[in-house]
Parts: sequence; C-alpha cells; structure tokens
Amino acid sequence: MHDVLIIGAGLAGSSLAAALASQGWDVLLVERDRFPRHKVCGEFLSPEVQRSLQALGLYRDMAALAPAPIQQALIVSQTGQSVELPLPGCAWGLSRYALDQALATAAEQRGARLWTGVTVREYERTGHGYVVQVRAGEKTVEVQTRALIAACGRHSQAALPPKARTLERHQQFVGVKCHYAAVNMPAQIELFLFPGGYGGINPVEQDRVNVCLLVSYPAFAQAGKRVEKMLAAAAYANPALGQRLAAGHALPETAVSVAPVDPYRPAVPWNGVACVGDSAVMIPPLCGDGMAMAVRSAELCAPLAHAFLQGSLSLSTWADSYCKIWHAEFDQRLRLGRFLQKVFNVSLLADLSISAGRLMPALGTYLIQATRG
Repeated sequence: MHDVLIIGAGLAGSSLAAALASQGWDVLLVERDRFPRHKVCGEFLSPEVQRSLQALGLYRDMAALAPAPIQQALIVSQTGQSVELPLPGCAWGLSRYALDQALATAAEQRGARLWTGVTVREYERTGHGYVVQVRAGEKTVEVQTRALIAACGRHSQAALPPKARTLERHQQFVGVKCHYAAVNMPAQIELFLFPGGYGGINPVEQDRVNVCLLVSYPAFAQAGKRVEKMLAAAAYANPALGQRLAAGHALPETAVSVAPVDPYRPAVPWNGVACVGDSAVMIPPLCGDGMAMAVRSAELCAPLAHAFLQGSLSLSTWADSYCKIWHAEFDQRLRLGRFLQKVFNVSLLADLSISAGRLMPALGTYLIQATRG
C-alpha cells in the first residue's frame, strides 16, 4: 500500500512526486516512456515557473541544466507584420529531453520510486484507496495506493483522465517539434503565423534552437504527414521563419510529432482523481505558459494531497478545494488564450492585432501578463 501513486512522470507528475516525497510520503511515480526522450513541446519556461520551482524545492536542480535565457517575444504574421513584446522577467529555454530526466531524477533523489516503461491500464476505488492495474511488458500487476493523481498529459487511454472523447474536426491539431543547430538566435522567443497553424522557436541549452509547430490536420496532410516536410512548408509560408532557419540545420534525431492536440478540451481538474498539468486542460501553446501551468498545478495540488494523507482533509474536500483554486488560477488564461488562438488563425485579424500591439505597447504588455500567473 503506497501513500500516493502518480500516473505520468512529465513536468507536473515529477514535480508533485518530488514535493510529496520530500515530506516523507511513500510515492510511486509511473511512466509509460523511458528517459531521456524528445517530446513535442515549445520548451519555453515563462518567468513565473521559477517561483513554482522555488516553492517545490526544485529550482537549483533545474538551474543546473544551464537553460538559455529569454528576455522578449517577437510575433510575425504571414504577411511580415511584426511586434516585439518584453517579458516580465527572464524566461528559460530548456529542452524536455533534459528537463523531464532531471525532474524524474530529482523525485527519486527525494525518495520517490520511479517505474518507467510501464502502463496504467485502469484503476478502481476501494474502501481504503485505489487498486491500480499496471502493465509492464506481458506482465500485469495490481498496486494499492491511498491516493491517486493523474498527470497523464493531453491524451491517454479511455480508462484514465483525460477521458478519451471524439473531437470535432476544427478542434484537431498536430504538434511537430525539431531541434536545429547553427541558428543565430537572439535571447527571445519568436512566434510565426502561417496558413493552417503557427510555430514558435526559441533557444534551448547547448546552443540549440527548438522549433515547435501546431498545425491543422489538412496542413499536415498536405505536407505529406512528415515532420521535415511540415517544417519546410511552414518556412516557405512565412519567409521570416525561413530566413531565421536558413543558416541552421535540423537534427533528425530530435524530430517528433503528436496528434490529436486539442486546445479546446473542457477543463476538468478533478476527474474521479486529481488531474495536474495537461491532464486537467491544455492551455493554447501560443500563450507560452503551458510548462509553467503544469508545474504550478503541481504546486497547487501538493499541500492538499499532503493534508489528505495526514488525515486532516477528506477526499471530497480535497476535490472541492483543488477545483476552486485551479479555476481561480487558470480560467482567465484559458479564455484569453483560446480567443487569441482563433484571432491568430485569421490572417487579417492577426495583422490588425499585431499593428495594434505596435501602436499600443501597453496592450501587448497586458496580453503577456494576462496569459500567465
């Protein structure tokens, strides 16, 4: 009987495991993949994430990875309209290849037990907690735990949060990511708009640049459903992106894609169990706050899980309290992020918005601050 089992060793899961293990709880952290691994992600940690890492006792572990500093944002439309926006502090560029491994290691160092290469098939609520079916290769075992937390990411099996659902066509997107070398990149994150999607690029550790696209299914299909062809199509559609990448070269071993990506999925911070990170909801990637949201949700959940394990909080009170503080923290960001996603998908509206940002710098500052904590 473990105190808590966390499904998923991504940003939210490993951060939460480290925090609870530091308080002396018996934590089992399970992950279907193995580390290190490349993952589709903007790999941009907004300034706010550093406060959460401090609160969780993880700041020094992550700072030791030598993330690339990022000071401002640049948005460029497909017609070449652009606007520069200062960030409210120094952000970090850090690959998931390095970050996920470091967070999982930090959780282990603080006493959590990590199982990789295993899959949680289903779980059942019992009088004393949960019985969880865990599969490793051809073997399935039952694990008992007092508390269960889902950090499964943006999609998982039908039996786990977020529960599988049928997406409408206009809600379906494909995520594409690849690292580039030899790109002359300033200390900024750049967002490039093009028909069928947008792409963000920013420096990460080891003098590399991360290129991450969110594109519609038709755009991905037109590019032959190949990562390298989708990147080339985006660079052709937005000449400024092509110019930025022209001197560099892609690193094929870092190229990955994921689908479906649903930035409009309803937020469900409690779905039978506590949900953290993308298991609760996915903030539109263009807001650049998804990684910070994942860590922040772990920060919000940790004290409530601790109180439940201590016996000072019932399961229903944990659920009610977590939902309340989660919605207070993220609902406004979701509404604004989804609105901006729709605006930037229309070329004329994107150009008008970028022009307004140049004429009224305070508007850009407001949008940067309103889409993060």
